[in-house]
Amino acid sequence: MTLDPDFCRSLMFLPADNERFRNSALRGSADIIILDLEDAIPASKKDRVRDGIQSAIHDIAEANRICAVRINSGLRLLGKDLEAVICPGLSALTIPKVPSAELLKMIDETVSDLESERDIPVGNIRLIAQIETATGLQNINDIARSTPRLAAIGIGSEDLAADLGSQAEKEILYYPSMQVLIAARSAGIVPLGYLGSITVYNETDTYRGWIQQARKFGFEGAFCIHPRQVEILNEEFLPSADEVAEAETLIKAFEAHKEKGIGAFTVDDRMVDAPVIDRARRILKRNHNRR
Repeated sequence: MTLDPDFCRSLMFLPADNERFRNSALRGSADIIILDLEDAIPASKKDRVRDGIQSAIHDIAEANRICAVRINSGLRLLGKDLEAVICPGLSALTIPKVPSAELLKMIDETVSDLESERDIPVGNIRLIAQIETATGLQNINDIARSTPRLAAIGIGSEDLAADLGSQAEKEILYYPSMQVLIAARSAGIVPLGYLGSITVYNETDTYRGWIQQARKFGFEGAFCIHPRQVEILNEEFLPSADEVAEAETLIKAFEAHKEKGIGAFTVDDRMVDAPVIDRARRILKRNHNRR
């Protein structure tokens, strides 16, 4: 299946070799299932897990679900990973610890070669970038515009905090998260994130509050590690009934004024112009993808 950037509410990591977790994820509702070859797999097991990963990708694709793989960041491991995972059924690659636009451009080139060799439409496999270092933050604007393959971008809160020598807490994550949000919006890609730690999944009220705040900021989805987080992400990043009704009203008013040659107008004492209508259309599109 092809990754739809407007349908990236919940991106759930699971160890690439854990069949039980994979079957659980297939029973669940994560928008994107990410098989993790990086942190979840120790160095001693990576070769063995690579040998069986195409079977796991196939199982997820056969269930009509979006499958991504998080590959390793070191160049030697990255090359082995790409050779192993590029196959029909793979929708995206999640790239951790992205330091620069150059890395994503190199991956883009390599994936294009592998797609051509393996009868996959060139450009079909998208990229999802994780910003997890100070260097990545410094280069965030170039990274966000690096390649048309890039569909979404977000920080890895725990790794970034470790690189900064700080804690993964709200006050500390605010500035880097907003850097990512602004860069993503400027580049026209999906901003992922919230002001909290991905490791928090039992404190559901706390987690839900983080996600509600993230949506107000403008984020559209987030990485997660547990089914409890998936349900909250799917609920909170979906447009509300009131938002959908308002968007429908705005679109109808826009069409009526367009016929009269009017570009800007008011609805309920609110000025409506092109950016407002663009947002309304996006809300309706995301609502159309409701599960």
